[in-house]
Amino acid sequence: MVSSIEIKLNGEKKMVKEGKTVEDMIQSLSLNPQRVMVMLNSELLLRTKYSYSLKEEDELEILPFFAAGG
Repeated sequence: MVSSIEIKLNGEKKMVKEGKTVEDMIQSLSLNPQRVMVMLNSELLLRTKYSYSLKEEDELEILPFFAAGG
């Protein structure tokens, strides 16, 4: 049986399957992992750490980059 954990994603509580990674969450938002900034528990998360398995009560902020032009 797969259990669920509660995390906070972009300020909202969310139930996810245990074992989900940061990269899984980026994909669930239909975002390109190369074009986001990720904060995990108020700390910037390097792209090399996107395989981190989320834990109960983790706080995840996923912010897309937008190209600015002028």
